[in-house]
Amino acid sequence: MSDKPHILVVDDEAQMVGIIAYALETQGFNVGFAYDGISAIEKIKTEAFDLVVLDVNLPKMDGFEVCHFIRENTTIPVILLTARDDQQDVVHGLEFGADDYVKKPFNPRELALRVSAILRRSGWGKMSQPLSIREINIDYEKMQVFLRGEPVQMTSSEFQLLDCLARNAGKVLSWRELIKLAWNLESWEGGKEMVKTAIYRLRQKIEKDPHHPDYILTMRGTGYIMSSEE
Repeated sequence: MSDKPHILVVDDEAQMVGIIAYALETQGFNVGFAYDGISAIEKIKTEAFDLVVLDVNLPKMDGFEVCHFIRENTTIPVILLTARDDQQDVVHGLEFGADDYVKKPFNPRELALRVSAILRRSGWGKMSQPLSIREINIDYEKMQVFLRGEPVQMTSSEFQLLDCLARNAGKVLSWRELIKLAWNLESWEGGKEMVKTAIYRLRQKIEKDPHHPDYILTMRGTGYIMSSEE
């Protein structure tokens, strides 16, 4: 890990790339650029990035497709940008594995702070002692989850969500509490769907039968609970 996070900014508008790059560079980040989906993927294949800021509306390949490639092949966190005002696009982006979603126009400073928050959750902050819940082991030094001894690939938001649930095993957490603990947000439009989607994706990775979960249980009308009992 280098002393400065390396961020890839992908947008087909050069002016927007410049605005975002300036905001990130003032926070001490190194910034790389791409102006279409294909170029973004080529850069991700050949360079090491710690996070990708990715516009949805891109030439050659849209941001959803690029996000899907990133999630299938890496654990790099992704923040999606869009000018669309459609809540379904937010859910769609999260289903593709995005860690956060920012609508244009936005405050570049706020975006930079969101990048910082996600990077801290991805391992740029302080480490903790390993944590085990039955057959799940969370290694904070490696930022890796192991299930029955086998590594499980997760996004930073999935990792943080699992961490929140594991640290509060046996306690019911509402979606509002999870939004605050896992995403460090006081409130978020569409937050309930965001948590529901993230829980669904997490169950796909750790449950033997995601439709009949054994670890992450739904408490109808209340929230979710991590079961520490066999």
